[in-house]
Amino acid sequence: MSRKKKKDYSFRPFEKATSSIDNHHIRITRNMMESVAWKELSVHAVVLYLAMKTKYTGSNENDISFTYAEGEKLMNKATFTKSMDQLIENGFIQIIRQGWSIREPNIYGFHTMWQLFGTKQFEVKPRVKRQPKQ
Repeated sequence: MSRKKKKDYSFRPFEKATSSIDNHHIRITRNMMESVAWKELSVHAVVLYLAMKTKYTGSNENDISFTYAEGEKLMNKATFTKSMDQLIENGFIQIIRQGWSIREPNIYGFHTMWQLFGTKQFEVKPRVKRQPKQ
């Protein structure tokens, strides 16, 4: 009886920088990318999600901070806000702590609710928005 060969899951040359020894990578599964929730994301929201995933270390899935200053390096402030809301509304991230009232960055966590997007079980908590001064 022959053994099945183990698949080689190591990084390919086009997947890493040749000068870096850092094997940190961003995992986006095919079923995530083929989901209705993912397909409804704007390009900016996808870029923001990938940027947030770069902050994931393997143990901080509910402790990701992303400030407006960091967001403005990727896109303008209005687009950043819309993209963040879209990631929340589609179930990819959730707000763990909203810190604008105490002048601290919001803390986000990765969420699995995207898997239920479009079903009756889908439920997300939207971001609390500041009310304009009158």
